[in-house]
Amino acid sequence: MSTHDPREHIRGIHQILISDKKRIGFLFGAGSSLATGLKNVSVPAIERMTTSIVEAVKAHSREFSDAIQEIQNETELMRVSFNVETLLSSIEAKRAAIGAGKLNGLDSEAFATLAAVVKTNVVKLVSIHETLLANDRKEWAHARLANWVQKARRRFPAEIFTTNYDYLFEIALENSGIPYFDGFSGSYEPFFCPEAVEDVDAYPHLVKVWKMHGSLGWTYRGNAVIRKPSASADSILIYPSHLKYNASKKQPYVGLIDRLCAFLQQDDAVLFTCGYSFGDDHINERLVTSLRRGANSHVIAMYYDETKTNDNKVVFALTDEANKVRHLATHETGGKMSIYGVRHAIIGGKFGEWRLRDEPKTTEAIRVSQYFDEDAATPSTEAGERKGDERWEGTGRFLLPDFRKLTDFLNELSSSEGPAIAI
Repeated sequence: MSTHDPREHIRGIHQILISDKKRIGFLFGAGSSLATGLKNVSVPAIERMTTSIVEAVKAHSREFSDAIQEIQNETELMRVSFNVETLLSSIEAKRAAIGAGKLNGLDSEAFATLAAVVKTNVVKLVSIHETLLANDRKEWAHARLANWVQKARRRFPAEIFTTNYDYLFEIALENSGIPYFDGFSGSYEPFFCPEAVEDVDAYPHLVKVWKMHGSLGWTYRGNAVIRKPSASADSILIYPSHLKYNASKKQPYVGLIDRLCAFLQQDDAVLFTCGYSFGDDHINERLVTSLRRGANSHVIAMYYDETKTNDNKVVFALTDEANKVRHLATHETGGKMSIYGVRHAIIGGKFGEWRLRDEPKTTEAIRVSQYFDEDAATPSTEAGERKGDERWEGTGRFLLPDFRKLTDFLNELSSSEGPAIAI
Protein backbone atom coordinates (compact mmCIF):
# COMPACT_ATOMS: atom_id res chain seq x y z
CA MET A 1 0.00 0.00 0.00
CA SER A 2 1.15 3.54 -0.75
CA THR A 3 1.69 5.94 2.15
CA HIS A 4 1.23 9.68 2.59
CA ASP A 5 3.34 11.71 5.01
CA PRO A 6 0.94 14.07 6.84
CA ARG A 7 3.79 16.44 7.68
CA GLU A 8 4.54 17.01 4.01
CA HIS A 9 0.93 17.80 3.12
CA ILE A 10 0.36 20.01 6.16
CA ARG A 11 3.25 22.17 4.96
CA GLY A 12 1.42 22.47 1.65
CA ILE A 13 -1.81 23.48 3.39
CA HIS A 14 0.10 26.03 5.45
CA GLN A 15 1.49 27.61 2.30
CA ILE A 16 -1.98 27.76 0.75
CA LEU A 17 -3.48 29.42 3.81
CA ILE A 18 -0.82 32.10 4.13
CA SER A 19 -0.60 32.85 0.40
CA ASP A 20 -2.16 36.17 -0.55
CA LYS A 21 -2.70 34.92 -4.10
CA LYS A 22 -4.93 31.97 -3.27
CA ARG A 23 -8.71 32.23 -3.16
CA ILE A 24 -9.78 30.25 -0.09
CA GLY A 25 -13.23 28.73 0.33
CA PHE A 26 -14.73 26.33 2.87
CA LEU A 27 -17.62 23.92 2.41
CA PHE A 28 -19.01 22.84 5.78
CA GLY A 29 -21.63 20.15 6.32
CA ALA A 30 -23.53 18.70 9.26
CA GLY A 31 -20.34 17.64 11.02
CA SER A 32 -19.49 21.27 11.77
CA SER A 33 -22.81 21.80 13.57
CA LEU A 34 -22.29 18.58 15.52
CA ALA A 35 -18.72 19.36 16.63
CA THR A 36 -19.25 22.79 18.20
CA GLY A 37 -16.93 22.11 21.12
CA LEU A 38 -19.63 23.16 23.61
CA LYS A 39 -21.30 20.60 25.86
CA ASN A 40 -25.00 20.09 25.04
CA VAL A 41 -24.92 22.76 22.33
CA SER A 42 -24.90 21.04 18.95
CA VAL A 43 -27.21 19.95 16.19
CA PRO A 44 -27.70 16.21 16.70
CA ALA A 45 -26.30 13.70 14.24
CA ILE A 46 -28.82 12.13 11.90
CA GLU A 47 -29.35 9.01 14.05
CA ARG A 48 -30.17 10.98 17.20
CA MET A 49 -32.19 13.50 15.20
CA THR A 50 -34.25 10.67 13.70
CA THR A 51 -34.93 9.16 17.13
CA SER A 52 -36.06 12.53 18.52
CA ILE A 53 -38.33 13.21 15.56
CA VAL A 54 -39.92 9.75 15.62
CA GLU A 55 -40.65 10.15 19.33
CA ALA A 56 -42.24 13.56 18.72
CA VAL A 57 -44.38 12.27 15.85
CA LYS A 58 -45.56 9.26 17.83
CA ALA A 59 -46.55 11.55 20.68
CA HIS A 60 -48.59 13.64 18.26
CA SER A 61 -51.28 11.01 17.62
CA ARG A 62 -51.89 7.27 17.52
CA GLU A 63 -52.65 7.59 13.81
CA PHE A 64 -49.24 9.07 13.07
CA SER A 65 -47.53 6.64 15.42
CA ASP A 66 -48.91 3.66 13.52
CA ALA A 67 -48.05 5.23 10.15
CA ILE A 68 -44.46 5.95 11.19
CA GLN A 69 -44.00 2.39 12.43
CA GLU A 70 -45.31 0.98 9.14
CA ILE A 71 -43.02 3.27 7.12
CA GLN A 72 -40.05 2.19 9.23
CA ASN A 73 -40.91 -1.50 8.68
CA GLU A 74 -41.23 -0.93 4.92
CA THR A 75 -37.90 0.89 4.78
CA GLU A 76 -36.06 -1.82 6.65
CA LEU A 77 -37.60 -4.54 4.46
CA MET A 78 -36.04 -2.77 1.47
CA ARG A 79 -32.70 -2.91 3.33
CA VAL A 80 -32.51 0.88 3.35
CA SER A 81 -31.45 2.82 6.44
CA PHE A 82 -34.37 4.38 8.27
CA ASN A 83 -33.59 8.01 9.09
CA VAL A 84 -35.16 11.42 8.76
CA GLU A 85 -34.23 11.60 5.06
CA THR A 86 -35.79 8.27 4.09
CA LEU A 87 -38.78 9.06 6.32
CA LEU A 88 -39.48 12.38 4.61
CA SER A 89 -38.84 10.83 1.20
CA SER A 90 -41.45 8.16 1.90
CA ILE A 91 -43.99 10.69 3.20
CA GLU A 92 -43.56 13.03 0.21
CA ALA A 93 -43.62 10.19 -2.34
CA LYS A 94 -46.81 8.70 -0.89
CA ARG A 95 -48.44 12.08 -0.64
CA ALA A 96 -47.76 12.69 -4.35
CA ALA A 97 -49.05 9.28 -5.46
CA ILE A 98 -51.98 8.67 -3.13
CA GLY A 99 -54.73 10.51 -5.00
CA ALA A 100 -58.04 10.09 -3.19
CA GLY A 101 -57.00 6.86 -1.48
CA LYS A 102 -55.12 5.98 1.69
CA LEU A 103 -51.71 4.53 2.55
CA ASN A 104 -50.49 3.59 6.01
CA GLY A 105 -53.93 4.67 7.23
CA LEU A 106 -53.41 8.26 6.03
CA ASP A 107 -54.94 10.29 3.20
CA SER A 108 -53.20 13.06 1.28
CA GLU A 109 -54.13 15.76 3.79
CA ALA A 110 -52.90 13.67 6.72
CA PHE A 111 -49.58 13.03 4.95
CA ALA A 112 -49.20 16.80 4.45
CA THR A 113 -49.76 17.30 8.19
CA LEU A 114 -47.31 14.51 9.02
CA ALA A 115 -44.67 16.12 6.78
CA ALA A 116 -45.23 19.45 8.54
CA VAL A 117 -44.79 17.82 11.97
CA VAL A 118 -41.51 16.24 10.87
CA LYS A 119 -40.24 19.52 9.39
CA THR A 120 -41.27 21.49 12.48
CA ASN A 121 -39.19 19.15 14.60
CA VAL A 122 -36.22 19.40 12.22
CA VAL A 123 -36.34 23.20 12.65
CA LYS A 124 -36.64 22.82 16.42
CA LEU A 125 -33.58 20.56 16.66
CA VAL A 126 -31.53 22.84 14.42
CA SER A 127 -32.47 26.01 16.32
CA ILE A 128 -29.70 25.81 18.92
CA HIS A 129 -28.74 29.49 18.72
CA GLU A 130 -30.71 30.50 21.84
CA THR A 131 -28.89 27.89 23.93
CA LEU A 132 -25.63 28.95 22.32
CA LEU A 133 -26.18 32.62 23.16
CA ALA A 134 -26.56 31.71 26.84
CA ASN A 135 -23.13 29.99 26.90
CA ASP A 136 -19.57 31.23 26.87
CA ARG A 137 -19.01 31.53 23.14
CA LYS A 138 -15.26 32.06 23.23
CA GLU A 139 -14.44 28.37 23.40
CA TRP A 140 -16.63 27.04 20.63
CA ALA A 141 -15.21 25.94 17.31
CA HIS A 142 -17.04 28.45 15.12
CA ALA A 143 -15.56 31.30 17.16
CA ARG A 144 -12.07 29.94 16.52
CA LEU A 145 -12.80 29.84 12.80
CA ALA A 146 -13.96 33.48 12.97
CA ASN A 147 -10.77 34.34 14.84
CA TRP A 148 -8.69 32.94 11.97
CA VAL A 149 -10.81 34.83 9.42
CA GLN A 150 -10.28 38.05 11.36
CA LYS A 151 -6.50 37.69 11.68
CA ALA A 152 -5.80 36.31 8.20
CA ARG A 153 -6.70 39.46 6.27
CA ARG A 154 -6.53 38.55 2.62
CA ARG A 155 -6.64 40.14 -0.81
CA PHE A 156 -9.52 37.74 -1.50
CA PRO A 157 -11.67 37.27 1.64
CA ALA A 158 -12.74 33.74 2.50
CA GLU A 159 -15.99 32.31 1.16
CA ILE A 160 -17.93 29.98 3.46
CA PHE A 161 -20.37 27.58 1.83
CA THR A 162 -22.52 25.47 4.15
CA THR A 163 -25.39 23.00 3.83
CA ASN A 164 -26.44 23.72 7.45
CA TYR A 165 -29.59 25.65 8.35
CA ASP A 166 -28.42 27.04 11.70
CA TYR A 167 -27.00 30.47 12.55
CA LEU A 168 -23.67 29.27 13.97
CA PHE A 169 -21.36 30.80 11.36
CA GLU A 170 -23.30 34.07 11.31
CA ILE A 171 -23.20 34.39 15.11
CA ALA A 172 -19.47 33.66 15.19
CA LEU A 173 -18.65 36.26 12.55
CA GLU A 174 -20.92 38.89 14.15
CA ASN A 175 -19.43 38.31 17.61
CA SER A 176 -16.00 39.02 16.12
CA GLY A 177 -17.22 42.15 14.33
CA ILE A 178 -16.48 40.65 10.90
CA PRO A 179 -18.63 42.14 8.10
CA TYR A 180 -19.98 39.54 5.69
CA PHE A 181 -22.39 39.22 2.78
CA ASP A 182 -24.90 36.36 2.47
CA GLY A 183 -26.85 37.33 -0.63
CA PHE A 184 -29.49 39.38 1.21
CA SER A 185 -30.02 43.12 1.26
CA GLY A 186 -32.16 45.25 3.55
CA SER A 187 -32.94 45.68 7.23
CA TYR A 188 -36.59 45.12 8.15
CA GLU A 189 -37.18 42.13 5.85
CA PRO A 190 -33.91 41.57 3.96
CA PHE A 191 -34.48 40.13 0.48
CA PHE A 192 -32.33 37.75 -1.57
CA CYS A 193 -30.47 39.33 -4.50
CA PRO A 194 -29.42 36.75 -7.13
CA GLU A 195 -27.68 39.47 -9.13
CA ALA A 196 -25.47 40.37 -6.16
CA VAL A 197 -24.50 36.71 -5.70
CA GLU A 198 -23.44 36.56 -9.34
CA ASP A 199 -21.47 39.81 -9.06
CA VAL A 200 -19.63 39.28 -5.79
CA ASP A 201 -16.92 41.72 -6.89
CA ALA A 202 -19.40 44.41 -5.82
CA TYR A 203 -18.48 43.41 -2.24
CA PRO A 204 -14.74 42.73 -2.67
CA HIS A 205 -13.65 43.12 0.96
CA LEU A 206 -16.45 41.17 2.65
CA VAL A 207 -16.36 37.56 3.80
CA LYS A 208 -19.11 35.60 2.04
CA VAL A 209 -21.50 33.14 3.73
CA TRP A 210 -23.55 31.01 1.35
CA LYS A 211 -26.31 28.80 2.84
CA MET A 212 -26.55 26.11 0.17
CA HIS A 213 -29.66 24.41 1.60
CA GLY A 214 -31.34 27.49 3.01
CA SER A 215 -31.44 28.92 6.50
CA LEU A 216 -33.71 29.32 9.47
CA GLY A 217 -36.00 32.27 8.88
CA TRP A 218 -35.96 32.25 5.08
CA THR A 219 -39.47 32.50 3.67
CA TYR A 220 -41.45 33.93 0.73
CA ARG A 221 -43.06 37.34 0.32
CA GLY A 222 -44.81 36.99 -3.01
CA ASN A 223 -42.10 35.86 -5.41
CA ALA A 224 -39.29 37.31 -3.31
CA VAL A 225 -37.23 35.32 -0.82
CA ILE A 226 -36.94 37.25 2.43
CA ARG A 227 -35.34 36.63 5.81
CA LYS A 228 -37.18 36.83 9.12
CA PRO A 229 -35.77 36.36 12.64
CA SER A 230 -38.00 33.36 13.43
CA ALA A 231 -38.29 29.99 11.70
CA SER A 232 -41.07 27.45 11.15
CA ALA A 233 -41.86 24.40 9.04
CA ASP A 234 -42.70 26.86 6.23
CA SER A 235 -39.10 28.08 6.14
CA ILE A 236 -37.50 27.76 2.71
CA LEU A 237 -35.14 24.89 3.41
CA ILE A 238 -33.96 21.98 1.32
CA TYR A 239 -35.18 19.37 3.75
CA PRO A 240 -33.47 15.97 3.64
CA SER A 241 -35.56 13.94 1.18
CA HIS A 242 -35.47 12.62 -2.39
CA LEU A 243 -36.93 15.99 -3.49
CA LYS A 244 -33.81 17.97 -2.53
CA TYR A 245 -32.26 17.50 -5.99
CA ASN A 246 -35.23 19.20 -7.68
CA ALA A 247 -35.42 21.86 -4.98
CA SER A 248 -31.78 22.77 -5.60
CA LYS A 249 -32.70 23.89 -9.15
CA LYS A 250 -34.87 26.74 -7.84
CA GLN A 251 -33.94 30.15 -6.46
CA PRO A 252 -32.26 30.94 -4.19
CA TYR A 253 -30.45 27.60 -4.29
CA VAL A 254 -29.55 27.61 -7.97
CA GLY A 255 -27.85 30.99 -7.51
CA LEU A 256 -25.87 29.71 -4.51
CA ILE A 257 -24.71 26.51 -6.14
CA ASP A 258 -23.77 28.49 -9.25
CA ARG A 259 -21.62 30.64 -6.94
CA LEU A 260 -19.84 27.50 -5.68
CA CYS A 261 -19.12 26.53 -9.28
CA ALA A 262 -17.92 30.02 -10.17
CA PHE A 263 -15.62 30.01 -7.14
CA LEU A 264 -13.98 26.73 -8.18
CA GLN A 265 -13.49 27.87 -11.75
CA GLN A 266 -11.34 30.84 -10.67
CA ASP A 267 -7.57 30.73 -10.90
CA ASP A 268 -5.82 29.59 -7.71
CA ALA A 269 -9.06 28.61 -5.94
CA VAL A 270 -8.81 26.06 -3.13
CA LEU A 271 -11.94 24.71 -1.47
CA PHE A 272 -11.52 23.01 1.92
CA THR A 273 -14.38 20.80 3.08
CA CYS A 274 -15.05 19.61 6.63
CA GLY A 275 -18.08 17.94 8.14
CA TYR A 276 -19.39 17.33 4.62
CA SER A 277 -20.01 13.65 3.85
CA PHE A 278 -20.51 14.05 0.08
CA GLY A 279 -24.06 12.75 0.47
CA ASP A 280 -25.57 15.46 -1.76
CA ASP A 281 -25.25 14.34 -5.38
CA HIS A 282 -26.53 17.68 -6.71
CA ILE A 283 -23.51 19.36 -5.09
CA ASN A 284 -21.03 16.60 -5.93
CA GLU A 285 -21.91 16.72 -9.64
CA ARG A 286 -21.26 20.45 -9.80
CA LEU A 287 -18.01 20.09 -7.85
CA VAL A 288 -16.70 17.56 -10.35
CA THR A 289 -17.75 19.64 -13.38
CA SER A 290 -16.21 22.80 -11.92
CA LEU A 291 -12.92 21.09 -11.12
CA ARG A 292 -12.69 19.84 -14.68
CA ARG A 293 -13.23 23.36 -16.01
CA GLY A 294 -10.99 25.17 -13.52
CA ALA A 295 -7.44 25.66 -14.69
CA ASN A 296 -5.69 24.99 -11.37
CA SER A 297 -8.41 24.84 -8.71
CA HIS A 298 -8.40 22.12 -6.08
CA VAL A 299 -10.60 20.57 -3.38
CA ILE A 300 -9.03 19.39 -0.12
CA ALA A 301 -11.60 17.37 1.80
CA MET A 302 -11.23 16.73 5.52
CA TYR A 303 -13.31 13.56 5.55
CA TYR A 304 -14.27 11.94 8.86
CA ASP A 305 -14.62 8.36 7.60
CA GLU A 306 -14.46 6.47 10.90
CA THR A 307 -17.65 4.59 11.79
CA LYS A 308 -18.69 1.58 13.85
CA THR A 309 -20.59 -1.47 12.65
CA ASN A 310 -23.51 -2.98 14.54
CA ASP A 311 -21.08 -5.32 16.32
CA ASN A 312 -19.02 -2.27 17.45
CA LYS A 313 -16.17 -2.86 15.02
CA VAL A 314 -14.32 0.28 13.88
CA VAL A 315 -14.17 0.68 10.10
CA PHE A 316 -12.80 3.40 7.81
CA ALA A 317 -14.90 4.18 4.74
CA LEU A 318 -11.96 5.04 2.48
CA THR A 319 -10.67 1.45 2.68
CA ASP A 320 -13.69 0.38 0.61
CA GLU A 321 -12.81 0.66 -3.09
CA ALA A 322 -16.51 1.17 -3.86
CA ASN A 323 -16.75 4.17 -1.51
CA LYS A 324 -18.33 7.16 -3.32
CA VAL A 325 -15.82 9.70 -2.03
CA ARG A 326 -12.86 7.50 -2.94
CA HIS A 327 -14.29 7.06 -6.44
CA LEU A 328 -14.69 10.84 -6.86
CA ALA A 329 -11.05 11.44 -5.98
CA THR A 330 -9.54 8.58 -7.96
CA HIS A 331 -11.70 8.48 -11.11
CA GLU A 332 -13.68 11.67 -11.67
CA THR A 333 -11.60 14.71 -10.75
CA GLY A 334 -8.26 14.09 -12.43
CA GLY A 335 -6.29 14.30 -9.18
CA LYS A 336 -7.75 17.75 -8.37
CA MET A 337 -9.55 16.47 -5.28
CA SER A 338 -7.56 15.32 -2.25
CA ILE A 339 -9.31 13.36 0.51
CA TYR A 340 -7.79 13.47 3.98
CA GLY A 341 -9.39 10.71 6.03
CA VAL A 342 -8.73 9.64 9.60
CA ARG A 343 -6.30 6.81 8.79
CA HIS A 344 -5.94 7.07 5.02
CA ALA A 345 -5.78 9.67 2.29
CA ILE A 346 -6.22 9.98 -1.46
CA ILE A 347 -3.77 12.51 -2.86
CA GLY A 348 -2.94 12.87 -6.54
CA GLY A 349 -5.43 10.09 -7.22
CA LYS A 350 -3.46 7.61 -5.08
CA PHE A 351 -4.92 5.88 -2.04
CA GLY A 352 -2.58 5.34 0.88
CA GLU A 353 -2.15 5.15 4.63
CA TRP A 354 -1.04 8.12 6.70
CA ARG A 355 2.53 7.44 7.83
CA LEU A 356 5.30 9.78 8.99
CA ARG A 357 8.56 9.06 7.19
CA ASP A 358 10.69 9.83 10.22
CA GLU A 359 10.24 10.89 13.80
CA PRO A 360 9.18 14.52 14.32
CA LYS A 361 11.70 17.06 15.57
CA THR A 362 10.91 19.48 18.39
CA THR A 363 12.23 22.31 16.21
CA GLU A 364 9.57 21.91 13.51
CA ALA A 365 7.57 25.08 12.87
CA ILE A 366 4.23 23.24 12.90
CA ARG A 367 3.99 20.71 15.72
CA VAL A 368 2.83 17.29 14.54
CA SER A 369 0.50 17.03 17.53
CA GLN A 370 -1.60 19.87 16.07
CA TYR A 371 -2.78 17.67 13.21
CA PHE A 372 -1.64 14.07 13.81
CA ASP A 373 -1.95 11.68 16.75
CA GLU A 374 0.84 9.13 16.46
CA ASP A 375 0.24 5.52 17.39
CA ALA A 376 2.22 4.30 20.36
CA ALA A 377 5.48 2.52 19.61
CA THR A 378 5.18 -1.25 19.89
CA PRO A 379 7.63 -3.87 21.21
CA SER A 380 9.40 -5.52 18.32
CA THR A 381 12.57 -7.37 17.35
CA GLU A 382 12.26 -6.24 13.73
CA ALA A 383 14.43 -3.59 12.09
CA GLY A 384 13.22 0.01 12.07
CA GLU A 385 13.45 3.27 13.98
CA ARG A 386 13.23 2.61 17.70
CA LYS A 387 12.41 4.23 20.98
CA GLY A 388 14.41 2.12 23.40
CA ASP A 389 13.48 -1.48 22.61
CA GLU A 390 10.26 -0.46 20.85
CA ARG A 391 9.69 -0.02 17.12
CA TRP A 392 8.37 3.32 15.87
CA GLU A 393 5.78 2.87 13.12
CA GLY A 394 4.94 6.43 12.12
CA THR A 395 1.24 5.61 11.71
CA GLY A 396 -1.56 7.40 13.47
CA ARG A 397 -4.78 9.39 13.21
CA PHE A 398 -5.09 12.53 11.11
CA LEU A 399 -7.04 14.96 13.33
CA LEU A 400 -8.31 17.69 11.01
CA PRO A 401 -11.45 15.88 9.74
CA ASP A 402 -12.83 16.82 13.18
CA PHE A 403 -14.14 20.40 12.81
CA ARG A 404 -12.95 21.30 16.32
CA LYS A 405 -9.41 20.16 15.55
CA LEU A 406 -9.44 22.00 12.23
CA THR A 407 -10.38 25.28 13.88
CA ASP A 408 -7.74 24.72 16.59
CA PHE A 409 -5.17 24.20 13.83
CA LEU A 410 -6.23 27.39 12.02
CA ASN A 411 -5.97 29.36 15.25
CA GLU A 412 -2.47 28.04 15.92
CA LEU A 413 -1.39 29.07 12.42
CA SER A 414 -2.87 32.56 12.74
CA SER A 415 -1.10 33.13 16.08
CA SER A 416 2.28 32.06 14.65
CA GLU A 417 2.17 33.93 11.35
CA GLY A 418 2.95 37.38 12.71
CA PRO A 419 1.23 40.50 11.34
CA ALA A 420 -1.91 40.02 9.26
CA ILE A 421 -1.58 40.30 5.49
CA ALA A 422 -2.78 43.68 4.29
CA ILE A 423 -5.60 43.86 1.76
